[in-house]
Amino acid sequence: MIAFIGGTGPEGLGLAFRLAVAGEQVVIGSRRLERAEAAAAWVRERWPSARVSGALNRDAVASADVVFVTVPYDGQRSILSELADALEGKVVVDTVVPVAFEKGRARPVPVDEGSAAEEAQGLLPRSRLAAAFHTLSAHKLQEVDTVIEGDVLVCGNDPEAKATAMALAEKIPGLRAVDGGGLANARYVELLTVFLLNLNRLHKAETGVRILGLASGRPTRSPS
Repeated sequence: MIAFIGGTGPEGLGLAFRLAVAGEQVVIGSRRLERAEAAAAWVRERWPSARVSGALNRDAVASADVVFVTVPYDGQRSILSELADALEGKVVVDTVVPVAFEKGRARPVPVDEGSAAEEAQGLLPRSRLAAAFHTLSAHKLQEVDTVIEGDVLVCGNDPEAKATAMALAEKIPGLRAVDGGGLANARYVELLTVFLLNLNRLHKAETGVRILGLASGRPTRSPS
């Protein structure tokens, strides 16, 4: 089962929707039960066979094998600190981008640890963490008839967490998972996402990422 912390927001709802369409059992978590249940109902309306439910965050993660963190950056520290015990031993996929907006323009928010993903790992020392899914359009994720073409860059130090995130990415038609190396590389993917947000604003578009020159998204040799 896959749980979403912050699954009622645009990105979390879109990812929950796509993975439910792919046949995964999904529980959407929120601080407010009514919001979680409304989000689950939204998914079922668009895909009646979806195995999806809503729950409070702690209840959602309790029964999950994999947990997605899809909260805004300014809420990450408090909610992960609150749920750290419940997330012990679980695979956690952090999608958080530290970004702020000024007059419609996106700017990166400095993170002492280097990235939101590295901050999350520090808060969850007993969880198996990967960073992924940053550069996908929330709007496109919510449109089931839209094929999202692009690459999902996956960074992490835990091989199992990275492999799990990559496998889930490739359940969504049109996406390829690309091994992005260690968790320290997540800072560059987060910055790239901020750039894409500004590119979208400039061109009135919904852009993504495609890495050229790779026969596969998997490394040809093990990292040293």
